[in-house]
This record gives sequence, C-alpha cells and structure tokens, in this order.
Amino acid sequence: MGLGIQAVLGRLARPKRAVPCRAARLSSPGIAEARFGPYHAKLLGPKKSGPSQPESLAWPGLNPEGPRVARLLRMIHRDSIHSPLYPGNLTAEEHMSRLYNYTILRTQTIESRMSSPAINYNTTRVQPRVEFISGLYVLEIGIGTRRHAREHGQARYLMMDTSSGLVWLQCLPCTHCWSPHHLVFDPRSSQSFAPIPCDHPLCDLRNPRVFQCINHQCHYTYRYGQPALTRGVLATETLALASDHGGFEFVHNVAIGCSHDSQNFHLLGILVSGIAGLGRRSTSFISQTNRVQTHGKFAYCLRREINRPSVLKLGESAVLRGPNVKSAPIANVHSEIDYFVTLVDVSIANRRIGFPPGTFRVRSEHGLLKGGFVIDSGSTYASFNTGGPYERVKNTFEEYFQRFRLARHHHRDFEECYKIPHGGFNAYPSMTFHFENGNDFVAPPENTVALVDQRYFCVAIAKASTVNTLGAYQQRNYWMSFDIQSETLSYVPADCGSRDAQ
Repeated sequence: MGLGIQAVLGRLARPKRAVPCRAARLSSPGIAEARFGPYHAKLLGPKKSGPSQPESLAWPGLNPEGPRVARLLRMIHRDSIHSPLYPGNLTAEEHMSRLYNYTILRTQTIESRMSSPAINYNTTRVQPRVEFISGLYVLEIGIGTRRHAREHGQARYLMMDTSSGLVWLQCLPCTHCWSPHHLVFDPRSSQSFAPIPCDHPLCDLRNPRVFQCINHQCHYTYRYGQPALTRGVLATETLALASDHGGFEFVHNVAIGCSHDSQNFHLLGILVSGIAGLGRRSTSFISQTNRVQTHGKFAYCLRREINRPSVLKLGESAVLRGPNVKSAPIANVHSEIDYFVTLVDVSIANRRIGFPPGTFRVRSEHGLLKGGFVIDSGSTYASFNTGGPYERVKNTFEEYFQRFRLARHHHRDFEECYKIPHGGFNAYPSMTFHFENGNDFVAPPENTVALVDQRYFCVAIAKASTVNTLGAYQQRNYWMSFDIQSETLSYVPADCGSRDAQ
C-alpha cells in the first residue's frame, strides 16, 4: 500500500477534545475555493467548540408511541467542528493528508472483511492486523427510555457504516470498552431494553461463528476483519433519531447489539458509542425497518463543506424521481460488504481508458474474495487496486495534464500533483465510471482533484491492494439512493447545500 499501518496511524492520532475555535487555520487561507467550493476546510456557519458529553434528551411535543422514522437525519463529518472526533485546527495540507489516510485505512478494512466473512470463517487462516476505521460520518441517536422519568435516553454518537450490517453500542458491564464507563450505555437504566431470546428470527444459530444461545438469550460476535470485534447480547430497544428539521423521532423494538466486549475501536474516540450499520444484512437498521418504516430505502446527499451537516433520508422520501435519475443494479456478492456495482470502464475527460472485460469483477483466489467496485460513503477518495487499474488511471491523468506543461508538485501521499501557475489554471478533467447496464456516474472536475491554497492540486485517487471504491469525495453533490428490496442504486446530481435538497 506504500504506507505502513504505524505510519498511517501516526497521522491519525486520537483527536483531542475540541476547543473553542474562532479563527481556525483551515478557514484562512485553507484549501482554495477556486470554482470548486471549500470541501476540505472552509468553516461555515457559527463557530463553536466541539461537542462535549451528550446530554439527556427530553423532546416535548413528539409522540414516543408513534411508529415514525425521521425522514431527514444529520450526517456529521468526522472532522467537522461539530463532530465528537474534531481533530482541532489543521492546515489545509495536514487535513488533506488526513483524508487520504482515512481512505487507506478504510480500504484495508474492507479488504480484510472481504477476506474473512463471518460465515464459513477459516480460523486457521493467518491474517494481517488492520486498524479498523468505520467511516466518515457520525449520526446522533438517542438510545433507550429512562426508568421513572418521562424522558428518553441519552443522545449518543454512532458512526454510520454502509459496509456493515449491525447497529451496536458499548454497554455496561464492559470487559473491553474504549470510552470511560460514565459514557457507556447502561441497559439497566432503560425500561425499553429487552434481550432477544434464542428463538428470535434474527438469532441465526445456524451461524455459530456469529450467534450463540447463552442463558436463553441471543449472544453475538461480529468481526470487522482483524482484529476489531464486538461481542455481546442482541436486544430490542427504542431509538430516537435526530432530525434535520429539529427534534427527534422514535422507532421502537429495533434489534441492536449491546456490546460488553469491544476490541480495537480506539480510532472512534471516546465520545463515539458504537456503529450504525446500514448494510443489507438482516440485523441492519434498514433491513429491520424494511416493511413498516424505511421500506428498505435510504439516500444521502454529501455536501462539499465538511462543517455543515449532510443529509440522510430514510423510507419513501429516499426515492429519486425525475428524468436525470440514473441507476445501476446492486450486485449480489456473498461478502460482508454489501454495496457492490459492476464497473466496466473508466474515462478521464471523456477519454475511455479501455479496461479489459472483467477487470473490476469480484473474484475468488484461494478462498478469498478480491476485486469488485464498492459504493462507499466511508472512504474519502476513489481507490483503485494496484497491479493494473490504479496505474492505468494515474497514467491517464498524467497524459491529460502533460499538454499543459504544469510543474510537478511532490506530495507525501498523492502521486499525481501539479503546481498551479501564477496565471491560474482551471482545465480540470472529469472522471466517469461506466457501469455494466450502460449508465455512467460522472464525477465533475471539482470532485476529481483536490486544491490547496491555489498553490497546487492533486488527483483525488488512492491506492488499494485488491478492492476498488467510489469514495465520498466523488459522491459530493449527488443524491445516492439505495433500495435493498429492488437491489438498485440510483443517483442524480444535486446541490446538497440547498434547501431543495432537503
């Protein structure tokens, strides 16, 4: 991968608690707006200190018995000033490297999980250690119902993960927890918490690697490759979801993992309680609420500015309509990773590279799954596997920029970077992903390169060992809609910062 795990982790040290910030270095000069907009760095809206310990939630005027699910949820970028993981004031270059390293760790996590499916897991296989990173966006969710009070549970932060299939959080008592005990959920304090019995449909005892029956309760072990795992009790609980229109809305009897043993999740930070899996497996939130609340649909629209929340829609409001909507089938791959689509080729500035058929297919090598193309909100930049795809994409960009005789810029992470001449430069190319069904996903120029201070720019792609991904950077200002019933990805360009997008 070019970077050792320890080198990457050194750049992603555990974030400090946010401090009041009136003039963060990221905002001036920061990454140049140019005509792209300041995705990486511009601080918009009121500046405030980062989140402290979440407070108890009491939401007057909402009916806790109503079977509604919030239609609009806030997605907080993990590096936003409003995030519990806010890393503090970084230069534009530091932040761009940080986003690159998120991509490296995320693709390694995906590859590790593809190599170690929960079903038919080979316990004798020796696998490399991979530091787990769950994603880029945080959701704020209330968990439980307080006993002896007309009040619902504490607001907690969960990392949104479209590549996993379980909603879980740390619970007392803890064998291993990364958060201090006073921040860990205590199920005894919630009157709506109920352990799931072993005969529950979600407790699949045919898969003993994941589920076990202990004292008539369903226990689980869920692995995120090696070595991250969560182990605990499946239970039903009431969730309160923060709405982008203010307040919270409630959904009852959601099966969650109450994790008493949470290992190797320290990169999540002490204020993040767990992970919200939005995959297609039966234990994911989308699958559980398929029939009544979400109808198996969700969609998100990612802003360019990380300090303004992006939007997540659930249910019928996630359906995209209009003449410009395109779609691609979600491939059925027997993997822990869910949202594969069949990519056949890539174009740079409308020039097709001409990859041979099957270049991006999922393949099995010695019992391990490799390859494929994943739609992933948890990676920052698009990634291509080395040994062919990455090199050809990089070389095509290089050939494109050669005509402009731009001076090279050396960057410690990105390989294809150029200095911006004094007279400026704006002939940036688009990058098009061609799907098997004939539809294309076009990443416009502002989603193809990353600019720093009007001094230089880099092509926004990263290396991967075996997998290929469409990252969040390329998905900005698109509605991305997932329908697990029809197994379809739909997408359409949008201004994700406008009221119309919400």
